[in-house]
Amino acid sequence: MFRQAISRLRLTSIRGQILGFAVLAALIPALVTAVISYVQNRRALTDKVTQELVTASAQAGRETDAWLRERIYELRVFASSYVISENLGRHTRAGRLADFLSSVSARFGDYEELQLVDPTGRLIASSMRHSRPMKLAGAWAKTLDASRGFVSEPYWDEKTHRRLVVIGVPVERAGGRPLAALLARTNFTGLSKVLKTLRSQASGEVYLTTAQGQLIADSDVRPARAERLALDSRNADRLIARQGAILTYRGIGGKESVGSGHSLSRTSWIAVAEMPDSQAYGQVARLRNTTLAVVGGLLVVVGLIAYRMAVLIVRPLDRLTAAASKVSAGDLSVDLPSGGSGEVGYLTSVFNTMVGSLRDHRDQLERLSNTDSLTGLSNRRHMMDALRTELARAKRGGGHFSVLMVDVDHFKKFNDEHGHQAGDEVLVRFGNVLGETIRAYDCAARYGGEEFLVMLSATGESEAVAVAQRICERVRSESFAAGHVTASIGVAEYPAHGDTSDAVIGRADEALYRAKRAGRDRVVCAGKGGKGKKPPV
Repeated sequence: MFRQAISRLRLTSIRGQILGFAVLAALIPALVTAVISYVQNRRALTDKVTQELVTASAQAGRETDAWLRERIYELRVFASSYVISENLGRHTRAGRLADFLSSVSARFGDYEELQLVDPTGRLIASSMRHSRPMKLAGAWAKTLDASRGFVSEPYWDEKTHRRLVVIGVPVERAGGRPLAALLARTNFTGLSKVLKTLRSQASGEVYLTTAQGQLIADSDVRPARAERLALDSRNADRLIARQGAILTYRGIGGKESVGSGHSLSRTSWIAVAEMPDSQAYGQVARLRNTTLAVVGGLLVVVGLIAYRMAVLIVRPLDRLTAAASKVSAGDLSVDLPSGGSGEVGYLTSVFNTMVGSLRDHRDQLERLSNTDSLTGLSNRRHMMDALRTELARAKRGGGHFSVLMVDVDHFKKFNDEHGHQAGDEVLVRFGNVLGETIRAYDCAARYGGEEFLVMLSATGESEAVAVAQRICERVRSESFAAGHVTASIGVAEYPAHGDTSDAVIGRADEALYRAKRAGRDRVVCAGKGGKGKKPPV
């Protein structure tokens, strides 16, 4: 699949490579910058969140300790009241004690119920008419005697639907021995309001849990939450072990959160400040998303620009490639539009100049490839092509043509006696005579050495003989520095003397040799015996 994707992108082409390079050139710096920015911003935000949550949890712990001290201090004040000391003893007046406790409970909203109990836990007086037993641990009396006060484990009260705690202080007689205990069934309404103020400062949630993670009070000020929400005990242990730092864990609301814990001095409770991970790092997430969007937009823009540039560069190259293919196939009619400035434009201009030069010299090249370099007549190859064309034409239309096989008489002897330069002069002048004697659409070629072949288009035997005689006369009349030369000519006609070009040439060659045997300087026709006809002097 990856190879198919690469193949579709055509990364092996110049266009694909330009596009890929541009995308990488934009992507790598953008991603590096984005990663560095993300790491730095996350680190800075982590430091900020850590400071906020650690401060909030520590402050929540201090406020809870202060709240407990205040409650214990209040109970000690109540326990040392003159009303209690006067009405508690050998002649205990429970009615007056109950009235006192009721008046105190009415003035302080944190107390659900106040009770006076003896050291064995037997009820002496209560602030409520229908009193309920306090939830006390078995060793509460010893704890009360040793610490001059105690705080029970919080519990859920089904009657009030609140999380409550029992706080107790001793009621001492003058000798210092505990006479009774003043117990207060206390709610956390006031403490929740304090935690709420901390929540607004920390921009998260602040709450109290037991050491096992059971929710005691929180900044939401909704008592019913304390029954159904709890923190995993393992997370509670981690928060205590890592005080002064933040942890990532699943919070009491079930969301992935970051938080910090702080243990209390008077109890095993834990003050926790936390916020959802999405809220804590929302700014970084938005920065990340914005950065990705910017990088994506940048890639689109760079990709479009790179594609446009690739098109501007590759399109002239594609045109050059196509034009070069045409030129290699022999088509010189191509003319590329200007490729603009720069290297591509210069290359296009050079290519056009090259093709123009080839076009200008094409006729000369063709002429050189078809012409004998000495005489200027057609060469043997071009003559054979012309004969094939004429033969095809004659076959289609039922026409005829004639062939003259011409030879310079005694040329070898002339060449040996007078030198090659003189011989070349004869051949050149001989070629001129042939070119001037025949028609423009006929063809004369140097067939080999001192032999020449003439093809007379649409010409019969009698007309061909007349042309051959004129050639002999012209050659005889030519004057050379080394003397005079003559020519012998054999004539053959298609289709009278052969049905192929080779056959007609062969018959003309036979007639030439008969002309030489007959004394040279004459014209002989194929298929006729005799000495042939010698042109008049």
